[in-house]
Amino acid sequence: MLKKTLFQLHWFFGITAGLVLALMGITGAAYSFQDEILRAINPQVLKVQVREGGVLAPAELVRRVEESEGKKVSMIWVETKSDAAARIFFTPPPGERRGQLRYVDPYTGAFQGDVVGQDFFNLMLNLHRFLTLGDTGRQITGACTLVLVFFCLSGLYLRWPRQALNWRTWLTLDWAKKGRAFNWDLHAVFGTWCLLFYLLFALTGLFWSYEWYREG
Repeated sequence: MLKKTLFQLHWFFGITAGLVLALMGITGAAYSFQDEILRAINPQVLKVQVREGGVLAPAELVRRVEESEGKKVSMIWVETKSDAAARIFFTPPPGERRGQLRYVDPYTGAFQGDVVGQDFFNLMLNLHRFLTLGDTGRQITGACTLVLVFFCLSGLYLRWPRQALNWRTWLTLDWAKKGRAFNWDLHAVFGTWCLLFYLLFALTGLFWSYEWYREG
């Protein structure tokens, strides 16, 4: 009875929460390549001339940026001894989660100009974390992340083999199977291969979803 119930839940969540998780996976993967893609299409903006004197001290860089822009800096990202532009994050306006991101020369504090493609990656992050639905979207992605943990644990229980100590049973396909049996084997084996990664994604992602989890 327990196994049948878990199977039905596993299947039901797979065709509901699984769609949201797929979107989160695609947008998260796209966002993870933000730096490489932006540097490739914005070489004049995101690359600076390296100077022997080194980058400005963080306090001095912040002072120059705030003086020039008239906004409060909330965070900076600087690579020392590099030709990469520094990232400056300004304090977000009331009611907004993220402040404006600008790129500056870390050796002089001068702004580098606008970056082509930044809005696309902002959208990818918004979809990944909030589905562009604000706090409602955050609750949905958080719940789906909890479902991913359920997928991992219930899937492990459902496919627990009789020869549990035989690694081949867990990690290799039975090519003799056909049709539905082979599809189930394919799902189970690839699910096992991805199990630890899925758990890592879920357990770290929940840090941004729920305050009770973060405090715990």
